[in-house]
Amino acid sequence: MSPNNPIREGHAMRDPLTTMTPPVHLALPPDPPEPDEGCDVCAALVEQCAAAEAKGDFSKVTDCRVELRHHPHRRASDRKST
Repeated sequence: MSPNNPIREGHAMRDPLTTMTPPVHLALPPDPPEPDEGCDVCAALVEQCAAAEAKGDFSKVTDCRVELRHHPHRRASDRKST
């Protein structure tokens, strides 16, 4: 038997070399962000996200959702008066 072979004679199933690791528990992904009505940037991102999802490009879907979630919207209360 090769010295690099992890399974050697005399090893029982309880040995770390032959047992499985515990399962990984993942949380559900967050809900997609809601676009602001009347925002052209939000509308474009929603369209890009839908097109990427239709193609199966879930990396692009994630990128669009992150950008949509972090897209700033200036409100009247946020503007400085001059």
